[in-house]
Amino acid sequence: MTIVNNAFIASVLIYSFLFDTRLLYIFLGIIAIYQALSYFFYPSVSYGSGRRRLSQALWSPPTEGVIHNLVEIDLTNTMKYLSSKSAKDSHVTLTHICIRAIAECINVSRKKICGKIVFGKFVEFPTIDISCLVNIGEGDDLAALLVQNADKKTFEDIAEYINGKAKLAKQGKDEEHQQRSGLLKYLPPFAIGLLIQVTSFLTYNLGITIKALGLKKDCFGVATVTSIGTLGFKNAIAPFTPMMRNLLIVTVNQIVEKAVVKNGQIVIAPTFQLNFCTDHRFLDGGAIVKSNKVLYDVFENPEKYARQ
Repeated sequence: MTIVNNAFIASVLIYSFLFDTRLLYIFLGIIAIYQALSYFFYPSVSYGSGRRRLSQALWSPPTEGVIHNLVEIDLTNTMKYLSSKSAKDSHVTLTHICIRAIAECINVSRKKICGKIVFGKFVEFPTIDISCLVNIGEGDDLAALLVQNADKKTFEDIAEYINGKAKLAKQGKDEEHQQRSGLLKYLPPFAIGLLIQVTSFLTYNLGITIKALGLKKDCFGVATVTSIGTLGFKNAIAPFTPMMRNLLIVTVNQIVEKAVVKNGQIVIAPTFQLNFCTDHRFLDGGAIVKSNKVLYDVFENPEKYARQ
């Protein structure tokens, strides 16, 4: 919903409470009719899982400027690092390396892009925090885990945090995730949409933490990483999720063997696609070029970033 829609609904509700409660009854009546029609015409069809309801509440036709940056990366040196004893002992994966790599990219133009746009103003974040989406259950739920100060974390630090939080979430023992996802099981999409509008404004625009719902201020950080290569995707691009409202969302695709040219010779090497969906208000082509140089360096020289 746009600010005009929100303002109109808020005006109707405020006016009805202050002057004429009949408007409130009409407002609630329209919602009741909508619900009745949905049950009348589709009595045996449910709203689906909490994730399905959330999707219905969030998405609308795209209207904003978005930059897509598709980067193919040679993982020869990265795979050597991942096969090392230290990486295996710490359960470091490609996703964990990607989180650090994205943090390094953002750090290149930190003053210009590490922040949020609220009330038409750019507000800089004090730290580079990167969220990671982790599949919970059998694909019907996702947990968003926030890695704070990601540019200062080693691969092993990131792996320890993500793996630990993911394990708790899968066991239903992560309190914050349980609080966030609990209401989705009981609310219809339109109610979820209104709830997201309110909580997003409070946590993102005003920077307020809502403990009762497990929502921290700016809880998705400046960027989000989602690893869908494990699902078999080789060149997928994830769209922006409105409630996240961050700079970019990065898709980690499946590792594939491809023919590449090295020192004038054609060789077979492990590669993958790292695809970016970027908010054009934050970033332009020049900044992307700078970030790409750092991005390649992380994967070409993983040992350099592994313990610093």
